[in-house]
Amino acid sequence: MLDSMVDAGKIKVDKGVLTMLTGDNPTFELKQAYRFVKTIDDSADLNGLVGQIRSEAELKELGAEIYMDSIIYRDIAYQADPGYIAEKNVPGQPPAAKPVETAVTPGAKQEGPPVTAAEPAAEKASDDDQLSKFIMDNLL
Repeated sequence: MLDSMVDAGKIKVDKGVLTMLTGDNPTFELKQAYRFVKTIDDSADLNGLVGQIRSEAELKELGAEIYMDSIIYRDIAYQADPGYIAEKNVPGQPPAAKPVETAVTPGAKQEGPPVTAAEPAAEKASDDDQLSKFIMDNLL
């Protein structure tokens, strides 16, 4: 999808930074991410991850093992779609530090509630929504 937009001259991607070639040319940092599709064996999703999108860095912090389109977290194997998360760069403002919600020791069995995703700030969600809309409107 990104390749077709680059070819059409609508965006530029350089060293992990996406620049929209419209308006004031906003830029977004691209980070590797995965969308959890299902558990591999269609068992119950005790971690509550199916349907969520998590960055690769976050998954590694949580102790998840990633191999191609499979992720193992807390002894449950998931099928995941690889992709990217785009975070808007604001000139003169350092990137916001994302809090680590849970630390998991690899191989250790964890008990407790499922890991939940932090909700983005309202203005950040709006920027992300605008990027999503731009991509969908200009995909073809």
